[in-house]
Amino acid sequence: MRKLFWICALSIPSCGVSPERESSRGKPPAVTLVEKAETWDFALLGDAGQTTLGSEVVRSSVHRQGVSRLVLLGDNLYEGTYEAVWAPWKALGMTFDMVALGNHLLSQAEEMKFFQMDNDYYTNRVGTSQFIVLNSEIAPSRVPDQAEWLRAQLGATQASAVFLVYHRPSYTVSSVHDWKEQEAFQRSVRPLIWAYRSKITALLVGHDHLASMIHVDGLPMLLSGAVKEVRMDKKIDRMDKDSGHQVKVEWYFTPTAHWAKLHLETGKAPVAEFIRAHDDHVACTVHLPRGKAAVLEENCRL
Repeated sequence: MRKLFWICALSIPSCGVSPERESSRGKPPAVTLVEKAETWDFALLGDAGQTTLGSEVVRSSVHRQGVSRLVLLGDNLYEGTYEAVWAPWKALGMTFDMVALGNHLLSQAEEMKFFQMDNDYYTNRVGTSQFIVLNSEIAPSRVPDQAEWLRAQLGATQASAVFLVYHRPSYTVSSVHDWKEQEAFQRSVRPLIWAYRSKITALLVGHDHLASMIHVDGLPMLLSGAVKEVRMDKKIDRMDKDSGHQVKVEWYFTPTAHWAKLHLETGKAPVAEFIRAHDDHVACTVHLPRGKAAVLEENCRL
C-alpha cells in the first residue's frame, strides 16, 4: 500500500494528487504531495485535447491499467473548453501531474490557470527522478531566459533519472512537422541536450500524432501523440543535416490509438511501455538507463 502524506493550503477547496513541483519563478505550489511510495506510474499523453473515439479509448485503457497520474505533452485543447475535455479524466481520479504547453490551446494564460501551473516552464521531482518541463511555444524574446534556466537545472541536477518534457520534437520524425517550426526554441535547447547528455534519460514529446521510440545518436526520444487522432507515416532512419546526428525510429506503432506508461521505481532504471489502447496490448517495452541508449525488449521487434 502506498503511503501518501498531504500538505494542502486551507484556501484550496480540494487537493489534486501531484508530485512536488518547483516553478521556474521560485514560487511554491499551492498544493504539494510528499510521496513516500517506492514506485510511480505515469501516462504520457500528447495531442489529447479533444474528445474523440481515440481519446476515449486511451482514457479507458489508462484507467484499466490503474494509472492516475498524467503527463500531458502539449496540444491539450483543440476545441471547446478545458473542463469539457478533461472532466471525464478527472472523474476517474486522474490528475495532471505535469503539463507542457502546445500549439493548440485557448491561450497560454488560460491553460496555465486550468492546470494550476505556476509558470510555463518548471521542474518536478518524483522520488529520485526529475522532470524538466519546457515551453516549446515560448516567445522568441523569452527563449534565452528559458535556456539559461535549463542550463542551470541540468548543471545542478543529481537525479537518478532526468526527463525533458515538451511538445515539439527537437528532431524531425515525420513527414508532417519539421523541427525548425520553432527554430529559436530548438536552437537554444539542442546544444544543451548534448552538453549534458550524460545526465539525460530521455526526451518526452508529442506534436506528431504518432507513437514511436526514437534514438538520436543513442539519445532516447519517446513520442506519444497517437491519442485524439492517428496519422499514417513511415519509420525514419536518416541523418539530421543541421547537426549531423542520426535519427532512427527503433519502434513504430500500428496505426491505432496508443499511449505510453512510464514506470519509476527507486533504485532501478525507468521503464516505458507503449500500450495499444483498445486491448491494452504492450506493444513495446523500453528500459531507460540515464545517459545511455534505451534497451528495447523483444516485444518491440514483433
